[in-house]
Amino acid sequence: MVLAQGGLNPWLQNVFFLSGLIGARLVVAWWDGPGVFDLLWSLLGALTGAVLATVFISRRVVLMTDRGVVVLEYGRFGGVKPTRMLARLPSGTGTGPLSGLWARTELAGERLWIHRRWHRDAAVPKAPHVGGW
Repeated sequence: MVLAQGGLNPWLQNVFFLSGLIGARLVVAWWDGPGVFDLLWSLLGALTGAVLATVFISRRVVLMTDRGVVVLEYGRFGGVKPTRMLARLPSGTGTGPLSGLWARTELAGERLWIHRRWHRDAAVPKAPHVGGW
């Protein structure tokens, strides 16, 4: 099992976060200058930017077995609970060489980003052992 992210490049999520943070700071500075709630408005701006980035992200679960590869979709918020199957790919379909913190790959016609934590699990599974235990 591999968790992946589609849509927005993961590095651009930081841009949304920082834009919200800086935007809130500028609005507060323009509105009434520094005040008691400066930190609160900054945090709310950053949170708004992070939530906005989530709108442009598609979250995927890639299940790789000896019989094939299945790509599932799961919700934007909350835990990893698949909501629908997007594609069933033939056995041996790989993700290609993965490197870096966020590796870019393509599965089922969609560009996906896989975090380094899942690179080892994204290896193509070996054929099952035949002939007993």
